[in-house]
Amino acid sequence: MIHRARFPWLAALLVLAGCASPPPPLPAAAPPVGLQQAWVQAVAGPAWAVRALTGEASCPTLRWGSSVTAMQERSAPGDEPPPAGNKEPERKPTHFTLRACEAPWPADAASVQVDDIELHAPTAEARRIVVIGDTGCRLKASDRDFQGCNDASEWPFPRVLALALRLKPDLVIHVGDYHYRESPCPPGMAVCAGSPWGYGDDTWQADFFHPAKALLAAAPWVFVRGNHEACARAGQGWLRYLDAETGPARACQPAGLGVNEGDFTAPFPVPLSPRSQLIVFDSSEIGSRTPPRDSPAWARWRQQLDRVAELAQGSAQSLFASHHPSLAFSPSPIGAPRAARSGLTPLLQDAAPGRLFPPGVQATLHGHIHMHQALGFASNQPVTLVVGNGGSAASGHVNDAAALKHELLPGARLETVRTHTDFGLSLLTATPEGWQLQALDALGQPLSTCRLAGQKLSC
Repeated sequence: MIHRARFPWLAALLVLAGCASPPPPLPAAAPPVGLQQAWVQAVAGPAWAVRALTGEASCPTLRWGSSVTAMQERSAPGDEPPPAGNKEPERKPTHFTLRACEAPWPADAASVQVDDIELHAPTAEARRIVVIGDTGCRLKASDRDFQGCNDASEWPFPRVLALALRLKPDLVIHVGDYHYRESPCPPGMAVCAGSPWGYGDDTWQADFFHPAKALLAAAPWVFVRGNHEACARAGQGWLRYLDAETGPARACQPAGLGVNEGDFTAPFPVPLSPRSQLIVFDSSEIGSRTPPRDSPAWARWRQQLDRVAELAQGSAQSLFASHHPSLAFSPSPIGAPRAARSGLTPLLQDAAPGRLFPPGVQATLHGHIHMHQALGFASNQPVTLVVGNGGSAASGHVNDAAALKHELLPGARLETVRTHTDFGLSLLTATPEGWQLQALDALGQPLSTCRLAGQKLSC
């Protein structure tokens, strides 16, 4: 989504200066040494994999009990050209210094050791799930938007991570947009001075991996891809590190006719319990523009949605997770409710007229809008939960009373609206009927508590 500049005085200064003199390059950092991070993540299958990033010349080993296995290389250090289609005014080759490694989770292991990092097995029933999203620190010259990455009040993602760690979750779901530092911090701006920028692993480390190291090791993760991780932006790093496809990392390689194979990931399920599952959907590339109905891109997206319908038939309860919401509000300076735009919405209407989602989907999880929203419908639509308040800058709000009277789509009548602009996260706790949804600010103070039973939300 588009944001107003966090520092209007800076925007004016840049206009006067003509943006003609970029800041001098930072001195090259020393190459990383040793294991940087290790984690467990859901992958296509469904299955679980151990991933690791290392500065060593070979991948680390995985140890459990008396067993040892070598992790396999997904990607080696090296440079890639600037992302094709990127529109930022300052661009540079993408520099990767870390080796990405992978191993399947051993079926007989309760825990594994990767060097000095201990990782625990995914649980058969995830009863406490932390949801975070839109977490990076925004540095974007094309929008003249520069966030205070060095100021914990301006970029509170580390505080949100500390709260998540205290909650002791069984699972962490990130609903997308990890990487935001696309442009250099302007000269003289102390609150972001020294920040790396671009799409290499120094920026990935600053925006996500370094602050998240402890939480990465504490619980298994599900990674949803955001528009910031599309191939025109930070897709190169996404495919190396967090992509759900196993084996050697895929690459961003346009296949012609406007379809980049690196921007498509087959939807996949993540079992949450014997009766419930998460369906993970990659909406990163579609944004707010719908492809023409007779285009190869339309056909490709429809195939993806047909797969979602197949997956939803296999479980009593399904949560659908994608970055872009189709039934949600965009904030405004005065709080006037406006429907958020998603290029996927016409495709959803074509695949499941009226409801947008298959009957087995009770709720949908999203980010993209930098706030918290919990929306329940009197009509036949699943609950919408937006958790885009993990740290990236935002502006505006939504007036709940006015939103309650607003139809997001013709016939989509709301009966419950809870929105908050505070930075924070959401905690989903399993109940006999479904889930308790609790929104917390970055310090752990409750913002709202709701209950989900079937597709009905009560707050």
